[in-house]
Order: sequence, then C-alpha cells, then structure tokens
Amino acid sequence: TPTSPPSPSQERLRDAEEIEKLIPQLKRPMAKMQVEALVKKMRKEAAGLKALESTNDVPKEQETSTPRPASTTTTPPPAPIPVPSTEAPVSSPSVMYTSIDKFAFDAGGYNDKFVTLYLPLPGVGSIDKDKIKCHFGKDEFDITVLDLNGKNYRLKKDNLEHDIDPEKSKYIVKADKIVVKLQKIKGEYGSFDFWSKLTDPKRKEKKNQDKSNPAASLTEMMKEMYENGDDQMRKMIGETMLKQRNGELNNKDMGLGDLGSGFDD
Repeated sequence: TPTSPPSPSQERLRDAEEIEKLIPQLKRPMAKMQVEALVKKMRKEAAGLKALESTNDVPKEQETSTPRPASTTTTPPPAPIPVPSTEAPVSSPSVMYTSIDKFAFDAGGYNDKFVTLYLPLPGVGSIDKDKIKCHFGKDEFDITVLDLNGKNYRLKKDNLEHDIDPEKSKYIVKADKIVVKLQKIKGEYGSFDFWSKLTDPKRKEKKNQDKSNPAASLTEMMKEMYENGDDQMRKMIGETMLKQRNGELNNKDMGLGDLGSGFDD
C-alpha cells in the first residue's frame, strides 16, 4: 500500500519543529522572541488544520455549518514597549487612587521564568513597605502604593495573556521604581508560555466559548488563522476544507485518530 502524503497539518507542524531547533543557536533576545512567536503561530495553525481535517465524519445535515474562511481584515499590531496602562483612575469609599499610566513590559525569552514589569515611581523606596501591597491571581495582579508624595497609586490588570503562578510571582521595591515579576507557567510543549502582550481582553470570552461550543471555537480559530495567515496558509485552509467537504480526507490514514469525535455531536 503506497504511503499517504503528509496532510497540511503535518506539513505545518514539521515546519514548526524544524524552525524550533534553530532557537538555541540564536544569541540576540529579540531574534529569539520573533522566532518563538513564529513557531507558536505555526503550531496553532497546525492544530487548527488538524481539527478541520478530523471533521470528515460530520453528518450530512451538518455539513452546511462547516467553518468557511472569513473575509480578510487587518489585525492590530502588538502594543509597543513601554506599554501604557489603559486603567482609568479608580476609587474606593475610603481611598482615591491614581492609575500608573506608564510602565515597561519585558516578556522574556522562551526559557525565562518571568514576565517583568517596571513601574517608575520616584521616591517609592523611601516610604514604609507596608504601604505597598500586591495581590496575584492566576490571571491577574493588583498593586497599590499608598501616600507617595501625597498620592495613592494603583495598577490592576486582569485577563492576562496567559495564566501565572501566584505563589511564585513577586514584586521588588527599588529606590525609584517597583519591579513586578509574574511567574510563567509551562505550556503543552514543556517550555514556558510565550507572551507577546500583557493582557488579552478576549481571553475569558474564548475560554467560555471553548467549553460551551467546540465547533464555534474551531470556527473562531479558523477565522483567526485565515485573517492572520500568509497566502500559503490561506491556500492550505481552502484546500483542506474543500477535501473535507468532498470526503477525500481519511483521519486514520493521516494518523489523526479520534480527534474528530469531539466535533461529531
């Protein structure tokens, strides 16, 4: 029996794995970050193609709902560094805060344990340490500074791009700044999650969608891949969807196993 040619998802995954092998040879941090981002994007694309390939057994009456590539739109670029805070001044019944409107954001490399933020606050090292508090949650942090030159400051961020380890996250008070270190969590491939931005406002919405409707999650993934992909990626999505609809894909022959069962309901 002739060997089946590799599927589009397998081709994309092999490309990602080959590029990933080059990362240890890179010396410059920015170069590593760019390559890591590319590898992560390609792995996500491979997973999306694999999920699409595995929907070959969808009943006929459901075929009309097969995700179609969405019209192209322009995706905003990642926020620049340093990153301005979007938090408006917040208040409580007893305390009025001024938001910390500027801070530097360092995502770190693929082998760095922390995402680091640098909050410039002249003279903060001279006040009592009990006036500085920071709460860490699995996807949030909230830091407050009381009575610094007659003002109270606060920086609160939720919906972080990835979960963090609250127990290992920390903050360090320097003479004129506070350094916040968010402990990364290792991802599915054994390395720390790659951060491209501090927060992702759509993350909670995506999580709820994934749990309630796997098919809708696949549709959203394919739409994002099509919008952000290059011409080759869009061509691969189109060809894969056409083959899927024509019944030309065989999950077992491609080594996809039971992945498609989650989309058969």
